[in-house]
Amino acid sequence: MNNVMASNKERYQFRTLTGYDELIIHLSGQAGEWLAGTTNTNDGYIVGNRTLFCDLLSRMQLTPTTGNGFRRPLSLNAGQAQYSELQLQAEWRIGRKVIRRILDEMEQVGLIKVEKSTVASTLTFPCIRKWRFGDTVIVNPYRGSLYTDECGGVKGE
Repeated sequence: MNNVMASNKERYQFRTLTGYDELIIHLSGQAGEWLAGTTNTNDGYIVGNRTLFCDLLSRMQLTPTTGNGFRRPLSLNAGQAQYSELQLQAEWRIGRKVIRRILDEMEQVGLIKVEKSTVASTLTFPCIRKWRFGDTVIVNPYRGSLYTDECGGVKGE
């Protein structure tokens, strides 16, 4: 699917995953099904859910940093991303109710965890186990716990 969404006046290039050499993701069957789905934009375009997830994931900090993209600077740990529903609404050209539904669905299938606050809203990615850039391997401090697969075996890292 093309990662570019265009309208008569504006064009938004969805963010892509960069900054690391390897990313280990652990998906449930429900998460895989959700990622294979699509969402309609306000302009009538169809965008893949995987594209929306990758756009959010591209905002994840790989190392601790201070985010300056919003009104107040916010210290972010590796594995966190700062977001704004208003910003996502403008970039993705999807209404806020649909943005909330998308974030809720991602949270229900284990792709993200949302932390809302009056100061700043952040996302973590429990489906991400670890990432590597160069010789540095970082285990996601927000990764989900071990779970049992359909066959009764324990899955982990």
